[in-house]
Amino acid sequence: MEQYLAMWVRCLFGLVFLVSAVSKVSGRRSFTEFVEAVAVLAPVPGARRLLAPAVVALEFAIAVLLALPASVAFRGGGWLATALLLAFALGVALAVRRGAETACRCFGRSTTRVEGWQAVRNLVLAVPAALAATLGSGSRGTTTGLALAAVMGLTCGAVVIALDDIVDLFRPATAKAVDFRQEIPHARRDHSSRLRRGAVPAESRPERRNHQTPA
Repeated sequence: MEQYLAMWVRCLFGLVFLVSAVSKVSGRRSFTEFVEAVAVLAPVPGARRLLAPAVVALEFAIAVLLALPASVAFRGGGWLATALLLAFALGVALAVRRGAETACRCFGRSTTRVEGWQAVRNLVLAVPAALAATLGSGSRGTTTGLALAAVMGLTCGAVVIALDDIVDLFRPATAKAVDFRQEIPHARRDHSSRLRRGAVPAESRPERRNHQTPA
């Protein structure tokens, strides 16, 4: 059983942390936005200069360690992933409590504002990472079982990566509707004021008829 859990964890967290790290350094703008987000999420001295590059380096390290076949590398990657996920959860929770106005740059250019559910997500992900690190990679299992565990891990990883977008799809459009309704009275008042000032479009003005008296 441990070998299938290990394969699932390898694929899940390997994909998540690899995509997360690559997206942050895919361009100058992406990395700059991530640095700014880290400075808000962790308002400590050196956050911009040291903490942001360290996070990217740790994410790459986790992906590499989980990909290695050695059991000690797998355990190290699992514990490192657990620690980083717990740190992320704490940072997001504190930022939400402070009312920080910043986007979550979890995967580079993500514009989703930090919210409490993201901290819960990281806590949930930390559980299988810690469990796999405790149990180890186990003995070699069947090819079919390992392939199925790999597919499930990659699928779960893809869902985690797209989770911000999935949550946005189910957000209510109440705020947008309110803004739209608030714009209507303003438009009507502006039109009424233009009517009072005589600034009526030419096409809406009544045609003037010349009444000529017959000779």
